[in-house]
Amino acid sequence: MPQDFGEMPNELGKKKMPRDWRAWVTSPGRLAGTAAGIGVLGFLLGYLITTLAVYPSQNVASGLVRVPNLVGMTVEDAQTAVGESDLEYEEAAGLNHSEPPGTVVAQEPLPEQMAPPNSTVRVTLSMGARERPVPDVVGLNRDQAEIVLTRAGYVTDIVWVDAENDVEQVVGMRPAAGTAIKVSGSVQLLVSAGPRTPDVPDLSTSSLDEAREALDRLGLRLGEVTERPDSLAAPGTVLSQSPQPGSVLDRGAAVSVVVAVVPPPDTVGVVEDTVGMR
Repeated sequence: MPQDFGEMPNELGKKKMPRDWRAWVTSPGRLAGTAAGIGVLGFLLGYLITTLAVYPSQNVASGLVRVPNLVGMTVEDAQTAVGESDLEYEEAAGLNHSEPPGTVVAQEPLPEQMAPPNSTVRVTLSMGARERPVPDVVGLNRDQAEIVLTRAGYVTDIVWVDAENDVEQVVGMRPAAGTAIKVSGSVQLLVSAGPRTPDVPDLSTSSLDEAREALDRLGLRLGEVTERPDSLAAPGTVLSQSPQPGSVLDRGAAVSVVVAVVPPPDTVGVVEDTVGMR
């Protein structure tokens, strides 16, 4: 007697694929797989384009030549290297550069690139460093002069000389102001070290800071400072000095001064007054 097993499934127990394939591939269960497949396909396509077009294989590039590195060569060496590579040599407009004149400082195409035989390699040659007139810094303080020259592109060299000018004042320069030299060249500054045997200036009525600056300008230095509290002069005023004004000293000698200071409070008198008030 035949048994009733219910409705029989499709062949092999599988469901039929939907006729609308777009609904099938975009169904929630298959959407992630579809996106992954598209991503892999895009990657493979980009890889093929890059490999065949941008970086051709050995077979594709077999008809090309490698551009030599010409930077740093002389004109003669660059021409020889280009000729040996089956390329054509051509010079572009030169430019000011720190390299010696006639040295290759740039090229197109760049080194190690592949190029067709007999194609042109354009090189740029150095015309040497640019020249400009040296600015006049005579009369300036050494620090000010160095700032001006450094900003203009020069290197400074200090030479100390005996002069009646204030110490550290620029009294000369080599080359002279206005001379055209290469940028990054060296400029020698002649800086006053003061007179060899300066006369001691009169420091009376000066403040202590003014006295120190006056001595520094002459190549002298401030020596011992003695405080005098019983003077009616303003505190910090120079009352006397040693050696006396007009004395001749060797450069670097010290000058001692006596300055007025605020008298200390009379603590004894204050105590006595306080006791008497009691």
